[in-house]
Amino acid sequence: MFQVERHAWLIEKARDAGRLDVTACSTELGVTVETIRRDLNDLEEKNLLRRVHGGAIPVEGATFEFNLKTRQEQFVEEKRRIANGALEFITDAETLFWDEGYTPQLAAEAWQPTHKATVVTNALATASILAAKKNVEVIFLGGRVRSITMATSDAWAIRQLSELVIDQAVIGTNGISLKNGCTTPSATVSATKTAAMKASHSSILLVLSNRFGSDSFVKFADVSDFTVAITDNDLEQNTFNTFTNAGLKIKRV
Repeated sequence: MFQVERHAWLIEKARDAGRLDVTACSTELGVTVETIRRDLNDLEEKNLLRRVHGGAIPVEGATFEFNLKTRQEQFVEEKRRIANGALEFITDAETLFWDEGYTPQLAAEAWQPTHKATVVTNALATASILAAKKNVEVIFLGGRVRSITMATSDAWAIRQLSELVIDQAVIGTNGISLKNGCTTPSATVSATKTAAMKASHSSILLVLSNRFGSDSFVKFADVSDFTVAITDNDLEQNTFNTFTNAGLKIKRV
């Protein structure tokens, strides 16, 4: 098998399984462990995989995104810290948009409002969590459910959002860069996020540190569109300085 074929196999395997084991890949492909390690290093340099102890995990790219199950298994501690850190900024808003994604879902689980609030969301799991909370009324955006994230994102959802005026939006992103702003692989997801932010007086961003400096396929916002971005404390100081100098307030947790 040629190198380019191994690389394609490794990427597909990682995306299907959620993780690669160096020894298992070596056995399955019939090559040495050192060859697999070199391949994984090459793919990490191209931002197609990320090395972890004993193997690698896939990276969300221009058109690839993790399903909800995989999101619930990766960087869980970091996502939980971000979710809890967001509560400082989700305070007295009476109307909110709550985005799809596992980190926003964790924030919904942790949120305990002491005042009556109405939440608009397109995420099935988040709607179920919030509907069970005291003081919370949930409006679920209708439309076609995307199986990969179990959330609605299409013209119906966008039309509903265009008729609303919302205090605050809680938004996730697949990529964030100074040049291209916040991006996501799906055009319909991007349009839904844009509509939600347009309907909201302010927006906060929940984003893993490893998303900084990477781009996905479709832009939905500039970095300056957010009141604050909550990220984990693995964000490098140089990156923190670059984005804050560009006008993005960042809270590391």
